[in-house]
Amino acid sequence: WRARRDRLFNGFIRNALGSCLDYAPQSPKSVGEGRLDVEELPFELDENLVEIERFCDPYTKKMLVEAQSRHKIFHEELVVKAFYEAETAHRGQMRASGDPYLQHCVETAVLLAKIGANPTVVAAGLLHDALDDSFMDYDHIFHVVGSGVADLVEGVSKLSQLSKLARDNNTANKSIEADRLHTMFLAMADARAVLVKLADRLHNMMTLEALPVAKRLRFAKETMEIFVPLASRLGIYSWKEQLENICFRILNPGEHKVLSSKLVKTFDEALISEAIARLKNSLDDRSISYHLLSGRHKSLYSIYNKMLKKKITMDEIHDIHGLRLVVENEEDCYRSLDVVHKLWPVVLGRFKDYIAHPKINGYQSLHTVVLSEGMVPFEVQIRTREMHLQAEYGLAAHWRYKEGSCKHSFVLQMVEWARWVVTWQCETMRTDRSFSFGDNNKIRPPCPFPSHSDDCPYSYALQCNHEGPIFVIVLDNEKMSVQEFPENSTMSDLLERVGGASSRWTHYNFPLKEELRPRLNNEPVSNPSQKLNMGDVVELTPALPRKALTEYREEIQRMYEGQLNLSGRHFLSN
Repeated sequence: WRARRDRLFNGFIRNALGSCLDYAPQSPKSVGEGRLDVEELPFELDENLVEIERFCDPYTKKMLVEAQSRHKIFHEELVVKAFYEAETAHRGQMRASGDPYLQHCVETAVLLAKIGANPTVVAAGLLHDALDDSFMDYDHIFHVVGSGVADLVEGVSKLSQLSKLARDNNTANKSIEADRLHTMFLAMADARAVLVKLADRLHNMMTLEALPVAKRLRFAKETMEIFVPLASRLGIYSWKEQLENICFRILNPGEHKVLSSKLVKTFDEALISEAIARLKNSLDDRSISYHLLSGRHKSLYSIYNKMLKKKITMDEIHDIHGLRLVVENEEDCYRSLDVVHKLWPVVLGRFKDYIAHPKINGYQSLHTVVLSEGMVPFEVQIRTREMHLQAEYGLAAHWRYKEGSCKHSFVLQMVEWARWVVTWQCETMRTDRSFSFGDNNKIRPPCPFPSHSDDCPYSYALQCNHEGPIFVIVLDNEKMSVQEFPENSTMSDLLERVGGASSRWTHYNFPLKEELRPRLNNEPVSNPSQKLNMGDVVELTPALPRKALTEYREEIQRMYEGQLNLSGRHFLSN
């Protein structure tokens, strides 16, 4: 068990950077009168796959080709292997709706593909229930599709503990509760496993109608308490919005019906269409190119929440309808804003510059409210493509960029995620937590970011006053792991574990030069007895490459003899 736990932690980053950069969907090939071509695959399969494909029933082949028509990633050999393994695992299994279980696996994988997940993650989506609902075990999946997929599937299996958290939170047996929460925490070590589980839950929620009412209510409550906050914390607002709206419809059908009816009545399609046309012409006149210009409206649950929090009516909400403009760069955002403000009268006090002053979760955009010709207020949101992907897909948006071109390091994003995971364990260990539909503040986790203002209410430092083991995030050569230490552990304890107190540092003596020392929360460490706290990030100085030892031997010798001033030269940079 411990070996598998360590594998989850140490596999935190592995394979995440191999992105499937913006796959475009393909049109299905037609043969004859609308019959899909189910015989041809775009690469040479290994012998086992050829045999499987040859004897597979036509319905299964058709399901694969239909998936390939929806997203190019389903042509990848790893994904095709995972598809046939999922078919084997769930053969004969049917869902309450009457659909084959394999269809649910495919839909889960499609959701992941649409947010830019790589083949490893999509393959894990296809196999996400294989450990729990079939004869397959970890070793079999490892042998067929490799450790990357197998680790993720194992992580998703552990994440099933999340759905039990709300029901079991008040259990009297504290040791059992702690063990369950600890298992959940370990399962959450890889953000990609959480994405797979979220996709699984989203498709389940989309197909709830076949279940009895009592079961639908239970699923909706669990989703609101557990999975909506996870989607929010990962920043995948398109999924969060869908989950919230489905839960709202199930848990509060009366309010949902009233607001839905009113939203339809107040939506002025002609107003939005005319506004889009006017803005398009003005942007063309100013030679401002854009990726997207569309109408948008606030989700029903967001409207409901805003009405409750601000004690206002639906008519008093100004950002229900509006436009969204996605442009090429930051400069074009402000140029476009100028165009908007010249086209329509501005509603004073409603402009927000989240580009200059991003939200704490990293959200960036320009928001302004203007008045249409009929004096009806509507909101215009302006952002770059990167900002848009961040707003829609959060952490997953980083899969769509190569590491070198991404504004924020993927590793740093993973650190933020790990820090949130660490601190949410503290949150879930509190026995006074309560869940309440319609009040997300009761389930909001601590702030994930490494620095905070003094009054930040969600600082991890304020949340993690508890007894027991602590978890520290360790960065070593751009690889990350989460290490568990006893309470009151120090930097020297960490260095003994990760480096054997060895070649990099003599016995608790750090180099004089700050840039060569380990860093704790971005500060050089000078005292080896410095205490570690829950959620700390320790960055270890990269070890000197073996091939460089000869090259630098004389310089190192002169440095220690005090004969060479290395100011301005970072001899470890190579």
